[in-house]
Amino acid sequence: MDQFDLSGHVSVVTGGNRGIGLGIARGLAKAGARVAIWSRAVDRNEAAVAEIEALGGEALAVTCDVADEASVIAAMEQTMAAFGHVDSLFANAGTSGMGKFPADFDLDEWHRVMDVNLTGVFLTTRIVADHLVERGEGGSIVLTGSVVARLALPLAPHYTASKGAVLSLG
Repeated sequence: MDQFDLSGHVSVVTGGNRGIGLGIARGLAKAGARVAIWSRAVDRNEAAVAEIEALGGEALAVTCDVADEASVIAAMEQTMAAFGHVDSLFANAGTSGMGKFPADFDLDEWHRVMDVNLTGVFLTTRIVADHLVERGEGGSIVLTGSVVARLALPLAPHYTASKGAVLSLG
């Protein structure tokens, strides 16, 4: 068996509509996986699905705010309805808020970055992990971190703290 043959495999990619996430989604689809792209950006989700389908893959656009538990539950339900199961999660959705000194941003901005980068990883990991355990056939969960998890960036302390916490989760 080809180690990169993912035929019959279903993957969730949060933030899978651009950048690293879209690259992950393309690679999974190229290997034969069906891909559910979870993100808030409806238009970008649909464009990513169209791109994957143009390459011969199968994908599903799921509108999801990873920082909102009800939205994550609904996304999992939609994915299960379309594909029947999930084999892997690539928790990639993130936001940076870089470019300001801590004194120049407010608590709402701190929470926004932490909610997406940390709480979003927790919520999506929890729901997929529960499914994988219940299904009993194994699976994978991959968390996207950042080299800044181990650095101090004066213009992005909330981002570095969130990525450090993701490193601790994984």
